[in-house]
Amino acid sequence: MSAAAPPPHPPSPRAQRAALTRPSAPEGRRGPRIGYFRLHWRGDLPLAAAVIVSAALVWGLVEVVRLSGRLFPYTEAPWVAALLWLLEVALLIVGVIWWGMGVQRAAIRSVDKGGSMFVALLTGVVGYGAFIWVGLFWIHSARHVWPDVKATLAGDLEPAAVTLEPGGLLSVQGAFEFGTSRAVREALAAHPTVRTVRLESRGGRVAEGLALGRLLVDRNLDTLVTGECSSACVTAFVGGNRRLIGPAARLGLHSAGGSGVSSKHVDEANRRSDAFMAARGVDARVLAIGAATANDDIWFPAHSVLLASGLATERVGR
Repeated sequence: MSAAAPPPHPPSPRAQRAALTRPSAPEGRRGPRIGYFRLHWRGDLPLAAAVIVSAALVWGLVEVVRLSGRLFPYTEAPWVAALLWLLEVALLIVGVIWWGMGVQRAAIRSVDKGGSMFVALLTGVVGYGAFIWVGLFWIHSARHVWPDVKATLAGDLEPAAVTLEPGGLLSVQGAFEFGTSRAVREALAAHPTVRTVRLESRGGRVAEGLALGRLLVDRNLDTLVTGECSSACVTAFVGGNRRLIGPAARLGLHSAGGSGVSSKHVDEANRRSDAFMAARGVDARVLAIGAATANDDIWFPAHSVLLASGLATERVGR
């Protein structure tokens, strides 16, 4: 009769402690990880996190894109600026809808778990208001900007034509669309002997008029008008060191504006333009009359007024 096998040796104390601390194997396959965006969308986040943290996340993403736009202004990179605007609007609209839906669902779950009905109702109404805000934002703001963005991306908004005339005169003719000041800068770099820039335009973008005016100030160049120079063109003209007008010159002033532009943006555009011209020595009383002239109207001051107010400094020719 064979001897019985000896019992197995018990594991060492260290092995026993390791076995106690080692995580147990899962009973089945783990499901896919659910990210924060999906948790919010399903309403699985705590109500406070859904309202505050998610709102801060949307706001932060939109602000990153908006601040990035400052690196690519319309006056220098209109195509890139238009794409960034599209991204900003898309993030804002999608983000607000995502936030509003998640807040509503989180409010319902909060009540199911015994939370305050009043708090849940209040936050649910706020979440519902996000959808109303998106509609109002599109109606009152984004839809009015979209045609210009679309035209910019399609290449339909051409900047003013910049050419070198006989005698070393640089001519800028046409609408002050985005890219005009950049085109003038490039032309001046190619022709450094230019001392006078002739302007002929019925206006355009306020930002382009300011950008071109500041460029002319930096280069200490003279400006000349022999035909019509109106609206944003006048802002650029005032950037000249000597501001020359011919016998047939007409300088037209009116308020900023356009289809769908809010009064706040109009006031801000007028303020920036008038501040620049006032700093160049133009009589504020004349600027006030110009700003009070409706955008669909225009005021052409007499040559005597142009010279007396500082809008022009000299009259040339006969």
